[in-house]
Amino acid sequence: MTITVTGVADVNAILAKIAPREGLNLMRATVHDIAIQAAKSASQKAPDDPATTKGDLKSSIKAKRERGSRQRVGSNVVVAPSAFYWKFLELGDGPDGVEHAFMLRTIQELRPNIDRIYCEAFVKKLEARLARERKRIG
Repeated sequence: MTITVTGVADVNAILAKIAPREGLNLMRATVHDIAIQAAKSASQKAPDDPATTKGDLKSSIKAKRERGSRQRVGSNVVVAPSAFYWKFLELGDGPDGVEHAFMLRTIQELRPNIDRIYCEAFVKKLEARLARERKRIG
């Protein structure tokens, strides 16, 4: 048996036929893994609070899984309400007047490589799932 996969739509179609529930779980984990990578990248680019020199903004950037449906999965990169001022830093409306744009730079960094990142995350999750099943079966 030979299966040729050429894109994300093909992977989604194959998983929908073979194991729809497992496919949805894999897609959910893959999308969340990408959101985690985006959150890490954004927190590395985020500036420290100059008054306290603490990384409170950096530590408040997290990936949060959305409640999806049977056809849609999603995850967001969110900033905790205690660091509400991130919007001012992002747009340059803060006290220093400097536009840091750490979220925008993260998106621009991920966008050209999203297919590679998506495939790497999917393969990693699929291999882990197969290894878990092999261990469970014996």
